[in-house]
Amino acid sequence: MRILVTGASGYVGSRLIPHLLRQDYEVRAAVRSPAKVAEAHWLERVELVRMDVGVPEQLAAALRDVDVAYYLLHAMDGDGFVDAEREQAESFARAAADAGVGRIVYLGGIAPGRVSDDDGEPDESDPTLSAHLRSRLAVERALGDSGVPVVVAVRAGILLGGGSTSFELVRRLVEGLPVIPLPRFMDARLQPIAIADALAVLVAAAHEPDRSGHVNAVGPDTLSYAELVARFVDVMGLRRAMPRVPSVPFPVISLPATWVSRMPGPTVRALVPSMAEDLVTDDSAWGTLSSLSAVPRTPVAEAIRRSLASESPQSVPDDDYALRLTDPEWVGGDVVVRGGRPRRTGTGWLARLRGTAR
Repeated sequence: MRILVTGASGYVGSRLIPHLLRQDYEVRAAVRSPAKVAEAHWLERVELVRMDVGVPEQLAAALRDVDVAYYLLHAMDGDGFVDAEREQAESFARAAADAGVGRIVYLGGIAPGRVSDDDGEPDESDPTLSAHLRSRLAVERALGDSGVPVVVAVRAGILLGGGSTSFELVRRLVEGLPVIPLPRFMDARLQPIAIADALAVLVAAAHEPDRSGHVNAVGPDTLSYAELVARFVDVMGLRRAMPRVPSVPFPVISLPATWVSRMPGPTVRALVPSMAEDLVTDDSAWGTLSSLSAVPRTPVAEAIRRSLASESPQSVPDDDYALRLTDPEWVGGDVVVRGGRPRRTGTGWLARLRGTAR
């Protein structure tokens, strides 16, 4: 079976490919810039193609003779990303249908249960949703309307693993702020999932379920965003004051969060409003996909601990939690865990204050 992985240089795509290869699938890896995967340890075992969704010829070539296509493309790098992501998905969906692709697997996000349209599904046009969540739902609908026989949306909680945008944002805020104000909107609940567990769901979705729909990829723990921050503090062995403060406008949070985290501003601005959304479900892929029956789910604290165990990119090539050479240059942090004990690498806020940061 030939599988296309779009966004192969991205966080999820670069980690998914080794799992698919271990299943003896024939993998075609699509990237806009082949140079980004020049040092990927799986490069020699895949068919590498250049693919820009905006170039019809490249899109058609990438989808030719493909049985299953993983849609892992996101565009949170501009204020108009909601429209950009929807249009990108529509182009891909049309091309996939024209190419005779049998199945699309899309990695989206858990949908808030408070909003739904006439068919009981979440309504991406609801103005109270964050732009980030509206975009995920709009892409899911665009792919589902493609005419491809089976479209499976894997709705995931935030991904816990080194290199994950959400993980890196929380890690960097915890490392960078000796006092961490926790606005009341961070009482919203979520079910984070370890990257290794999310990858198991994605691999299973290559062949089940046998009809279109969604599956929820969530971890075993339900907690608030404020409690998630506290888990990071505990695992990292840090002392942090975490006063509760009234909720404030999201831009007031996004600006200092961008400065402290040193992450791209548009990405931070897109993620922060999602922290006010309850993203929980009683229905998980572990009760839906039979091939997950022997896969235990990883608790939040253990996922954080494993993610902090790697200091250098690709030090363990097949470790899902480790950083990759394909990850953005801003990933990683000051605290790593060795032998169950946290230690500093000399890149945190205190080192920056002293002017000794590496």
